[in-house]
Amino acid sequence: MSAAPDAPSRRPVIVKIGGAAGVDLENVCSDVVELVRQGERVVVVNGGSEAGERLLGSLGLARPEATTANGNVVRLTYAPTLRALTMAWVGEVNKAVVLALLAKGVTALGLCGADGRVLTARRRPPLKLQDSDGRMRIDREHLAGEVSSVNAPLLGTLLDGGYVPVVCPPAVTEDGVLVNVDADHVASSIAAALGAKALVILSNVPGLLADPKDPASLVRSSDDVEGCMPLAGGRMRYKLEAVRRALQGGVPTAYVSASRVARPVFCALEEAGGTKFTLRDGGRADAGA
Repeated sequence: MSAAPDAPSRRPVIVKIGGAAGVDLENVCSDVVELVRQGERVVVVNGGSEAGERLLGSLGLARPEATTANGNVVRLTYAPTLRALTMAWVGEVNKAVVLALLAKGVTALGLCGADGRVLTARRRPPLKLQDSDGRMRIDREHLAGEVSSVNAPLLGTLLDGGYVPVVCPPAVTEDGVLVNVDADHVASSIAAALGAKALVILSNVPGLLADPKDPASLVRSSDDVEGCMPLAGGRMRYKLEAVRRALQGGVPTAYVSASRVARPVFCALEEAGGTKFTLRDGGRADAGA
């Protein structure tokens, strides 16, 4: 479900708070509060990778890795794993964001994808995997998906009511099964569905680096996300893919920036740090450092 974008002054800002270790939650929430006080409509999306891995470890669970038929290494999520991850994403991180915003005077409301079907997903098809002995098998039990629709009317109603929605995985399929979805993809999907004025993805890295080992190689801006893909490794590739989806979905500007700086959201929006991405119609441009 989606809704027609609001007038520019009412189009929201989507702020995605990364789930890796080192993300400064209080710092980010202070900026969200300031945006709200300035009259902005804000939706927050939280990840929870570090909290999820910590809880899995304490429960003696793991997310096994496997090799697909085409040689890609994937991490698999099964029902017991997803139950634990949901506890971390929803019960720990999401509520920590809600409480931080409430403490600062903003009325926040936490939602996972199943609440009000705010995030509906397509479950990924069975995987053809290669076992350690070289034999191939079909895995039909893994629970991963892709966001297929966003309940924009619900989020719009909450925004109209003065709430800051705080959304996190998992999502729910049409037949009511919880599935693991990428939080960066969640943020870009919400940004596109709400006609956001900007998407800000914050994490524990300063932005896109031309050389991952050199913080001084920060790419300051680009209107060629595809051309920047060779620079992205690890989780950064997921973030650039999310940026690409948002831009192609009509979001005019997306930012990838650090949370552990002064005023991190404003630092990105005011182009004082991080990487700014736009989409140039009909052409490509080299990234500028």
